[in-house]
Amino acid sequence: MFLNKKSLKLTKKILFAACLIFVVNMIFPNYVIAAENIDSKYGQGPINLTIVNHSDNQILVKIENPKKITSSLPKNESLPYYTMYTTATAYSSTVDQCDGDPFTAAWGNHVYFGMLASNYFPRGTKIQIPEYFGNKMFSVEDTMNQRYYNRIDIWMQDRQQAKEWGSKYLAIRVFR
Repeated sequence: MFLNKKSLKLTKKILFAACLIFVVNMIFPNYVIAAENIDSKYGQGPINLTIVNHSDNQILVKIENPKKITSSLPKNESLPYYTMYTTATAYSSTVDQCDGDPFTAAWGNHVYFGMLASNYFPRGTKIQIPEYFGNKMFSVEDTMNQRYYNRIDIWMQDRQQAKEWGSKYLAIRVFR
C-alpha cells in the first residue's frame, strides 16, 4: 500500500485537528458572521458634524437652529514644556567673569535681565524658574565655560546679586 506508518500517523493528526477546529467553531460561533442584516450604507460618505434630528433619536424632537460642531480642538494658549532639575548659578557683567566686552553675549546681543547662559540648551530656548521667578520667561542667549554642561547661568545686574544667588539645584520648565 502507498501509506506507511509515518504518513498514516500524520494523516490521523491532521484529521483530529480538523475535527477539533470544527467542534470548537460549533460550540463558540463567530458572532460577526452570525450577525443579522447590516445596513451597508450606514456610516459611509462625508461626516456631517451637526446635531441631526433623526427618526431613530427619541431625545431630540425638534431643533430650530442646529449648532455646527467643528472638527478642530480649541487652540491651546499654553506652550508645551517639560520639567527638569538642574544647577542654576548667576553671573554679572564684569571683566573677570566675561570675555572682552562684558555687556555683549556670545552671539553678539546685549545682556538683559531674563537672559541665560547655557551649553546644554540651544540658543533661544525659553525657560521658566517658577520657584524663584514665577512665570518670568528666560531665554538662552549666551554660552558658559566649556567645563559646565548640564546647568544654566542667570545674568544679574551686579556682582552682589550674583553672589547672593550662589548655586542652586532647582526645577525649571523648558518650553519647546
